[in-house]
Amino acid sequence: MAVDLNQPPHLLVVHGAQRGRASQVKAEKKIRQLVATALAARNIAEDFEVRQYVYESTKDRHPTVQLGKLVSLAIARGRPLAGFALATAVDLVGDVLLGVADGSTAAAVRAGLKASILESHAAGHRVLVVAHSLGTVYALQAVNELLEESPQHFAGDDRRLWATQGLVTLGSPLGLDFRLFGLHVFPRIPLRPVPSDCERFPWHNFFSRHDPVVTGRVFGECMVCTESESPVERRYRDHTDAAGWLLQGHHVRTRTRWLTAHAAYWTAPAVGDRLVGMLWG
Repeated sequence: MAVDLNQPPHLLVVHGAQRGRASQVKAEKKIRQLVATALAARNIAEDFEVRQYVYESTKDRHPTVQLGKLVSLAIARGRPLAGFALATAVDLVGDVLLGVADGSTAAAVRAGLKASILESHAAGHRVLVVAHSLGTVYALQAVNELLEESPQHFAGDDRRLWATQGLVTLGSPLGLDFRLFGLHVFPRIPLRPVPSDCERFPWHNFFSRHDPVVTGRVFGECMVCTESESPVERRYRDHTDAAGWLLQGHHVRTRTRWLTAHAAYWTAPAVGDRLVGMLWG
């Protein structure tokens, strides 16, 4: 029983598809602000730590991504803006393709994430995993693999003592099902059962009906979304229920469309409220 309930919890943030360098990823600051604001609104004084799992450098070292950037710059030689745009596109598409290809790079990303979860757990901290966009795919896979490889870390009927207390996904593409360049993009992940007779593993999914990453539509329109159901919930609900996971969907009104809607979760008060509720009731 590694968890010490007197120690501050760790929120482990997993970023999504990212352009640029790993040092430019600042997702932990946004989550820290959301949680601090939600605690202050309740007049609650609690210590917590936000850690960031950054996999951008792992992906950037892949030779295919490096070659793609060089080729894009060569094509746009003498046109710096065009070269930057092409290199950025290669960077972002490379993130997605390396994730869905499920090769050694994706395995290394998942292994590092699992190690980060277990490191905080072994040090006695409760752990909550918060993931955005493509990071939600890695996060779900990592938690699922931990359940398979180390079920003892989820044993017992006190969820606070588990390796992680829950998963929060923001703007997730896990509800999409299509093929790209012959690859099955985001196939449904078979969920491992939770080894508890009475506790369930919480998974809270935040989505916007105008987020193209959620809907798979260029302009993000998703008329069939409800307040609690997006493509993720429709695709995973029966499987989560059967495996002892508790999936809840939360629609976020961002008042924006397209990529601005995809980035708006970082400032949504509802996300901070849910994180505080999961950690401190």
